[in-house]
Amino acid sequence: EVVVSVSSFEQYEMFFNEVAEWELTDKGELSRAQLDAWSQEKSVTGEYQLYQNPGTMRGFVRLVKFDGVEQALMRPDSQSWDTGGVFDINVRVKDIEAVAKKMRRLGWQARAPISEFEFGPYKVREWLAYNSDGLVIAMIERLEPQLQGWPALKSLSRSFNSTQIVADMEKGLWFFEEVLGFKRYLEHNAASEKEGPNVLGLPHNLTDDIAREVIILSPDGSNEGSIELLRFDGATGHDYSQRAAFPNLGIGLTRFPVNNIAGLEAHLKNRKVEWLFPLSRVDGTSVMIVRTPEGAAIEFYESNTAGGSND
Repeated sequence: EVVVSVSSFEQYEMFFNEVAEWELTDKGELSRAQLDAWSQEKSVTGEYQLYQNPGTMRGFVRLVKFDGVEQALMRPDSQSWDTGGVFDINVRVKDIEAVAKKMRRLGWQARAPISEFEFGPYKVREWLAYNSDGLVIAMIERLEPQLQGWPALKSLSRSFNSTQIVADMEKGLWFFEEVLGFKRYLEHNAASEKEGPNVLGLPHNLTDDIAREVIILSPDGSNEGSIELLRFDGATGHDYSQRAAFPNLGIGLTRFPVNNIAGLEAHLKNRKVEWLFPLSRVDGTSVMIVRTPEGAAIEFYESNTAGGSND
């Protein structure tokens, strides 16, 4: 699950209902315990909406709206090579041209046109769209080999991956591999073969000069619930690590369900991780939040009650 801080719910209703063909499965007020877990002042209140790709039980998007507090964008005026926080979430699409046309009508933009390229063993078309809240969604249409095993995909699939732009790949790998035990799914490190358009918005004359190192990891080594670490070799920009936190607008954190959260807590306490929220009970769920070396928040939770939106 990804949790996104938004300025209003209204701009997302048409997107999720008519473009994504997802469903609103839960909504309500943010509890005081939840707001405390996200380090919000006592004067702050909030609401949430939970959207789901029908037919799936993962890859949720939770929208949260904070009231009674000033907000700014987590990654304002950012480029794809700016570090800090969570850059985007990834979804699969059936018809990227049709989806992009609908999204543009709703005010979504991109810093580069739809691009076709080869990525590892895959040939894809991709479009990085963003809205006024700074939410970036990577729309990916698989061309080759044919996509298999996504029966619930109508227009937009569930979220299956999120990207973090890093300046130091070794620090990122230490955190995800050595600390969390994630396994590698895909590795790619190269510049483009020739100059030209690219999905990341790099100047066309530099695409064959600036290498992009990509390592995708997940708990079981698949491209499901995965984290993509992306490092640019030769392009540097702003670091938004200190802004990438609630109540600011944008992708605030990714959430992972775990078994034996107490055991995970003991393991993490023996490593040099930055804690944002210690293991506590929040609305019937055991929750703790840590921070990656480059400023992205990750929440681990273990549901202790039957049913409910956290299952």
